Amino acid sequence: MGIVIIYLFWLIGFFSMQGLGEAQSAPANSCLECHADMAEEMKGSIHSQHQVYCQHCHGGDPAKKDQEAAKDPATGYIGVPDKKQLVKICGECHADVEAMNFYGIRTDQLARYKTSAHGKKLFEEGNVRVAACTDCHGYHDVTAVSDPNNPVYPLNVPKTCAQCHGDEKLMSKHGLPSDQFKKYESSVHGKALFEKKDISVAQCASCHGGHGALPPGVKDVANTCGKCHVNEQKYFSQSVHAPLLAGQASITGKEKFTGCISCHDNHGVAPASTALYEQACGQCHVPGSPEFQLGRNFASMINASQGKLSATKDMVKQASIEGIFVEQEMALLEQAKTHVLEMAPLQHTLSIEGITGHYKKISETTEDIKTKIHHKRQELVWRKLALIPVWIFVFIMAGAFWIKYKRLKEEESEGSRHE
Repeated sequence: MGIVIIYLFWLIGFFSMQGLGEAQSAPANSCLECHADMAEEMKGSIHSQHQVYCQHCHGGDPAKKDQEAAKDPATGYIGVPDKKQLVKICGECHADVEAMNFYGIRTDQLARYKTSAHGKKLFEEGNVRVAACTDCHGYHDVTAVSDPNNPVYPLNVPKTCAQCHGDEKLMSKHGLPSDQFKKYESSVHGKALFEKKDISVAQCASCHGGHGALPPGVKDVANTCGKCHVNEQKYFSQSVHAPLLAGQASITGKEKFTGCISCHDNHGVAPASTALYEQACGQCHVPGSPEFQLGRNFASMINASQGKLSATKDMVKQASIEGIFVEQEMALLEQAKTHVLEMAPLQHTLSIEGITGHYKKISETTEDIKTKIHHKRQELVWRKLALIPVWIFVFIMAGAFWIKYKRLKEEESEGSRHE
């Protein structure tokens, strides 16, 4: 009985200390007496989870019960911050290296924002119709960037940007188009993001930056695309087009050469195919010119290589079904496949020698595979033909054994009758 009483006292003390701990971690907040709805929004936010409360953004002293005392200017109360104040408030915490290091968060967001088109419009021109922290991240319900419901989670970034950049009326004031989202949605990048849920694919922030959002300049486009398309950028730098990009020169005399987007477009990037040689080359080069014909030669060799690879792959598969051992041919097929894949970035050099070299290797490899399979198929036929005499011999021997067996049975039957 004594042990039970001691245990009960221990439980009471334990839960009392738990309650005390909770009271200490969640201090009295007079703001919530009027703004209970906002408290509900804050419950699931990343800020409230890390003890960031009302006064950290709005100022004031929530410990004071009297409203006037809580909102006294001496307490730093600012109420609803304007856009400039808002950016500075967010920046004060997010630029604090000591505070942010614990979370592994970059501390240059405010500095980068001030260099962006958005930040310059806000701080230099006083234009409050530009994106600031809360326009992208939310207000009281800010969640972690890794949360799939967060507005700046990779899958959601294009739609978040489109809230402003898809507004035709707003964009017309800045002389900007408002159809970027529609173009992106139907692009090879957009389909990979929205249909395949591939969050590694390029979206708005991948090319334009997040807090330091600036449109890539003419000279920066290749470098921007090159962050993902490394080999394409390397080979492009060896092409006759590279000097034109470096000097922002024009091929036709009408437009400046803009590197990647001259052939692939920017927001509406279509899947890369040899059809681009007809479509893109003709924008700058006269059809029938040596340069235009060069493009056609590239397309012809790439298409032929892909056709050879596909036909040879089918041949190897069929041979396998027929019972032919194709391990060696499968290894050669992988070599041919590698050469075909290498042609995709290599074509950006616009070097006919490089493409021709790969085309020859593919042709030689696929022909070698065909020859080997043909020989193996012939060997299989001869092996089957060689079995014919064996089967004839087997049938003759089986027949002879059967005749012998019948004779023995007859002799045995006659012997039993004589007895």
